[in-house]
Amino acid sequence: MTKENQNSNGKIVYFPGLKDRLLEKGVQALEKGDIHVSSELLTQAYELDPENPDINTALVLSLYEGKEYEQAKTICKEMLLEGIGDYFEVVDMYIMILIQLHQHTEVVETIHALFDEKEVPFEKEDHFKKLLHFSEKVLNGKEPLPSSKEIVQQTSILKGKSLEEQTILVAELVHRNIRPFLLELELILKDSDAHPFLQTMILNVFREHGIEKEVVVSKLKKQEVVRPSTLQDMFESEIFTETVSEIEDLLQQRNPTLLQHVLELYKRHSFLMYPFPLQGKQEDLAIVYGFYTASMFSDTVLEDELREHIEGNPDCEPILHKLKELEEISSPTI
Repeated sequence: MTKENQNSNGKIVYFPGLKDRLLEKGVQALEKGDIHVSSELLTQAYELDPENPDINTALVLSLYEGKEYEQAKTICKEMLLEGIGDYFEVVDMYIMILIQLHQHTEVVETIHALFDEKEVPFEKEDHFKKLLHFSEKVLNGKEPLPSSKEIVQQTSILKGKSLEEQTILVAELVHRNIRPFLLELELILKDSDAHPFLQTMILNVFREHGIEKEVVVSKLKKQEVVRPSTLQDMFESEIFTETVSEIEDLLQQRNPTLLQHVLELYKRHSFLMYPFPLQGKQEDLAIVYGFYTASMFSDTVLEDELREHIEGNPDCEPILHKLKELEEISSPTI
């Protein structure tokens, strides 16, 4: 048991703020993938404050990651009975645990009860109906037992949504507990076919939450393992700020109106590429982006001037090719 000391009456005296430090350290261990340490710390925090929603949620997720499904189920059920935490987030965790335990009868009963009580929000009806249909098919022998990836797909908050809807949902996660959705979000980051705009949104959510666990990012023919908590804001990087400075120097006097369009274009492409920077010298990037935008807005004088720089510089060709490739990717309209 974690304690500071015993007083003269033999009573346990705890460190001030002990449960908060245990929660913080437990979550950090969970994010690093040190599940055993995480479960130990969060269990101690749970013993100090069994009704704390953050402690309960973190402990359930730690037990889940450690495949301690029965324990996770017990705590999750208590949360539902006692009204601890966000009700529908807890229900999502509970159903995921039941699926891992292959307890599809209880999945069906739980979801039927939700609909019978008419408590399911409209935006979650489709989600729970899919889970219900899935477990009913398993019980009827029409669906094989699912893998972990299939479970994530069945309990997904993003599956079946448009890019615009997905973007809004991910943006909202900045202010929510994202740990019930971590695995799903990680799968999107490593999916080279996922939309790069959505991947950047997810990566920013991870960075805002200080996720220390290393994740694989695969997008636009590049792949890298990154630690979100250590990533720099995309618009504060040295490459970005220096390129912006070069663009401003190039166009501030020549065409200040066009300058704003060039900056917006470069900013949008940098967002799509994140965490990978656009390759090339800052001066070359400025010239190529100025040239391309001048051609878009029929500034033939500037276009001809910058074309001379591009045609005499072989380093500009791959930049122009990448620019056109990024322009073919449509961003969501929010």
